[in-house]
Amino acid sequence: MMNVWHIYGCLIRNNLIKQMRSYSFLIVVLLTLFLGYACVPSPASGYQVFYIGGVRGVYNSAWLGGMVTMLSTLLLWLFAFFMLRSQVSEDERRKVGQVIASTPVSNFRYIASKAISNYVVLLVIELILFLAFMAMQLIRGEDYQLQILDYAQPFLFIVMPSLLVLAALTVFFDVFPGLKGVVGNIIFFGLWVFFSVISIAVPNSFLDVFGLDMIRTDMVQEASLQYDFLNNSQEGGSFGYYPVEGASPTFEWHGVDWEPGMLVQRLIWTGIALVIILLSALVFNRFKTPQSRRTSVIPLSYESRKKAPAQPGWKEDFSLSPVQKEKGIRLMRLIRAELVVMLKGSSIWWYLLVLGSIVSSLLIPLDKMQSWLPLLMLWPIAIWSQMGTREKYYFTRDMILSSCPPLKRFFAVWVSGIVVAVLISSGVLIHFAMDGKWEAVMTWMAGAIFAPTLAMTLGTLSGTRKMFEVVYILWWYMGPVNSLPYLDFLGISANHSTVYLIVTCILFVAALAGQQIATGAAAFGSFQKSRSKQHYKGGVS
Repeated sequence: MMNVWHIYGCLIRNNLIKQMRSYSFLIVVLLTLFLGYACVPSPASGYQVFYIGGVRGVYNSAWLGGMVTMLSTLLLWLFAFFMLRSQVSEDERRKVGQVIASTPVSNFRYIASKAISNYVVLLVIELILFLAFMAMQLIRGEDYQLQILDYAQPFLFIVMPSLLVLAALTVFFDVFPGLKGVVGNIIFFGLWVFFSVISIAVPNSFLDVFGLDMIRTDMVQEASLQYDFLNNSQEGGSFGYYPVEGASPTFEWHGVDWEPGMLVQRLIWTGIALVIILLSALVFNRFKTPQSRRTSVIPLSYESRKKAPAQPGWKEDFSLSPVQKEKGIRLMRLIRAELVVMLKGSSIWWYLLVLGSIVSSLLIPLDKMQSWLPLLMLWPIAIWSQMGTREKYYFTRDMILSSCPPLKRFFAVWVSGIVVAVLISSGVLIHFAMDGKWEAVMTWMAGAIFAPTLAMTLGTLSGTRKMFEVVYILWWYMGPVNSLPYLDFLGISANHSTVYLIVTCILFVAALAGQQIATGAAAFGSFQKSRSKQHYKGGVS
């Protein structure tokens, strides 16, 4: 038994150390500290984050403990999922999975260790956020008495079960067939939106995995008892940026009275998390690939007089095409090659959906399809997310540097992403042009150039697909879908084409600078390696 727990401890510790050494963990921690500062504004700041008709609670331990619980479960679910969701895939990509598959570690032990290590990382981030809110309580100075129990109770009853479900989902989405890539990211984002709406719009719901309603309803009820005008107000407690004028009226909130029924609901979510981990272990294929399932053993033929195996003879004659040297690389040929590589992994169903969307855009009147126009710019997200990341993902940077000028390839990748955007939205552009809406054509073209440029910039600077996928999905949801000002890059609700053309130029310069820096660093690293090898050979001789 001790040996089993020792194995679990080693696996969890190694995964935890690997996560805490990553840049994504540092970024999330910095965002957490900023969140702790921004969500406890001073009375003179002129805004509120949690709005109850213009009133707020006194900054005591109960109020800030409830605030940090609601904000962390709501926001940490979104950002931490994308940070932690590729642990199993990373083992497979770095060829560690084959080593793990050959060990006696069972599927459940491996999957459980990944889920528990992700859970520990989430708890570490959550503790940092709780400490930040405790510090802000002392800084704001409305109540200097730190009541640790007021922070600990919502942490135990709300945060820990919710984050356990999140940790289980990070593993489930990484091993379940069809959910590993960008499709899984989109599905999870939709799941997050669904749970967010359930937690805020449907009170006392069992589906409130975030646990927001338990705290939010009690806060609103206490405020309504002290301020009668809130009984006729439609503001039932919502999150966002709400400007206020002058000092906000305050009331004292003493926390939630935790009833047995509430605790039973949270225990049920804990059981659901354990079921998800068990299901993930059952569907885990232990790093088996279609190639590994096929036999790769070549039958050996033995000569009668010799005991050594003889290689089988090949009767076919192979002829290689002659190599033709050219002085330079044709940019159009390079763009065509990049398009082929980008579209190579797309299935026939993807092409059929794109073709159907183009035909629909030509036939349906524009005033009747405004609601689904943003979907057109969601199809190519998996293609755009490759831009600037493919060489690092497949470890082909050195090979690419030795075969093609980096600057020409950069332009080829960028132009290929724009071609994909224009091709997918061609039906809309033609329909706009036929109706004489040239301003809409320019606005849509600005968005079609902005999206792949954003992908190229984030992919070049981060080296990973996840940053673009997260940023783009949020931008797309808040802008074209919900029509927030200056975030609608497609111009469906408002025309901001000039702004986005300027932003696109800035992003292009940033991507180009990042590509040049990365190319120089890679070339310098290759030079250092070759120099070390020459020095080693000289010393040996």
